[in-house]
Amino acid sequence: MNAYEIAAFITIFIGLFGVIIKKDLILKFINLGVFQSGVVLFFVLLAFDYHSPIIVLGVDSYSDPLIHSFLLTVIVIGFANLALMLVFAMILFLKFKTYNVDEIESKIKNDDFKKE
Repeated sequence: MNAYEIAAFITIFIGLFGVIIKKDLILKFINLGVFQSGVVLFFVLLAFDYHSPIIVLGVDSYSDPLIHSFLLTVIVIGFANLALMLVFAMILFLKFKTYNVDEIESKIKNDDFKKE
């Protein structure tokens, strides 16, 4: 295991820890982005191979372009999901006047909000 793989796992665990521990919706979304970045970094590291089937004279190491194109799609979809989550957070804030997940859940359970 090299230093890049260790950095990828640390990034994944930091993001996962933040998603689980943080109570603020915006911080959860930021940590979800960190988690996704760690996963993308890990898959980029998996895609790298010293013996890739591309044949070019004078070049010794390659990276599989197919996996990188998939990861570019993952990044774009992650950005779209983040934008959608932020819109939902804005709607929740307008309704409950807080970003705290525990307060939102307690207001929903106690039925303290206006039903429109």
